[in-house]
Amino acid sequence: MKLLHTSDWHFGMSVGTGSYEEDQRFFLSQLYELIRREQVQAVLLAGDVYDTGVANAAAIELYNEAVTTLCGQLGIPVVVIAGNHDSAARLAACRRLLRAAGLYVTGKLTRPVEPVVLDGGRVAVYPLPYCNADEVKALFPEERSRIRSQETAVQVVCDEIRRTMDPGRVNIILSHALIVQAELSESDRSARVGFATAVSKDVFEGFDYVALGHIHKPQRISDRIRYSGSPMAYSFGSEELQEKGVVLLDTDTGAQTFVPLKPLRPRATVRGTYEELIARTDLAEAYLRLEVTDRYAGLELWADLQSRFPQLLELRGKGLEENETVTALTVDQLRTLDETDIMMRFLAEHFDYTPTRSQIDLFREAAAVCDTQGED
Repeated sequence: MKLLHTSDWHFGMSVGTGSYEEDQRFFLSQLYELIRREQVQAVLLAGDVYDTGVANAAAIELYNEAVTTLCGQLGIPVVVIAGNHDSAARLAACRRLLRAAGLYVTGKLTRPVEPVVLDGGRVAVYPLPYCNADEVKALFPEERSRIRSQETAVQVVCDEIRRTMDPGRVNIILSHALIVQAELSESDRSARVGFATAVSKDVFEGFDYVALGHIHKPQRISDRIRYSGSPMAYSFGSEELQEKGVVLLDTDTGAQTFVPLKPLRPRATVRGTYEELIARTDLAEAYLRLEVTDRYAGLELWADLQSRFPQLLELRGKGLEENETVTALTVDQLRTLDETDIMMRFLAEHFDYTPTRSQIDLFREAAAVCDTQGED
């Protein structure tokens, strides 16, 4: 049986003043084509379908379209678990009804962990969604004294699965977890914060394949344990250099094949003088972090460069002091600026001047009068 392992779609994630929806639709079109070409028989989606627990309408619609295409039009089962970014309850709504359509969704950990049986009973996929030690204690009260960490919690769950699984099947764990030696990217923000929830690869001993989600860099932890990674880059730095894709697993032979996917827009950090950067016509549609070596990273420069590079997300430049300091602007920062912030930045960038408190108050009074006149 040929399975496709993917994870960390993060539908609904914002970028600039919009979202990644167009990029994610481009990924899905490649996914459908790959499934047809390789005659994939089931999809394993290892969590973080959405970027937040309260997904917006566009993200929900995109997910609905994806699973309808996979289960309905392509006619293959999809096994989904909730990640730490998902709302487990929302994702698993109507789960019993959806099973009839070939969509197997597990939001919260259950006991027993019931496998999704595929390929006429020859393959068993055990869904292990994102969970914490307290949830495991509630389900395994007799093991409370043993459960002292995330490591021991996952060990308890896997031990029970191992005791009951059929060794004559190909037994697969679908899990959203952080393995101790996994290599992180900048966009793995929650994994960096919650490193105390990391577990060793040893907790997954005995399974034929461990399909992991949570970490965005595609990587092999061992011969049988693998992260598919996110289907596109969601941060700068090391992630912009990563080759993104999905994993094909042949359960008959155990062969694993990483299949690269093309991004709709590349992501790049580019450094140079102002003249060097504006000459780069090849970057017009890329998601960009620009480092300007001969100018200040001010609002005027931002407006100029964004007119040339519409997907500019971060700008770095010379600091105001005559030393090696660097100033930076990001789209997220610009969204939080009010009129007073813009005025103060303008004075600092062009005149190296900080207004007094009375001057700031006068400016705010004038701005309030302008707002009132605008409303009239």
